[in-house]
Amino acid sequence: MTAKTGPEIRSQMRRYIEQRLLMKGDGAPLHDDDLLFTSGRLDSLDAVELVMSIETDYGINFADIGFDLTRLDSISAIAALVGQPSAQPA
Repeated sequence: MTAKTGPEIRSQMRRYIEQRLLMKGDGAPLHDDDLLFTSGRLDSLDAVELVMSIETDYGINFADIGFDLTRLDSISAIAALVGQPSAQPA
């Protein structure tokens, strides 16, 4: 697995989240700091899908780092989480 840069992570997460929002009929603009879960745009099923995607795509194990929905509540928060050295597999 190759390391991805912050802009690459943001771009990939933006595409993924925009697809999920479109499946819900939400075509509103999406900005990096927009709240996804606390705003109600995404729900708990989306959180599970997002966690699975992050674990698969980036090798992050939420059982090891702990689950905190605020760390997934925006594209910026997700990029920060994925970019943290402590979140990366050894």
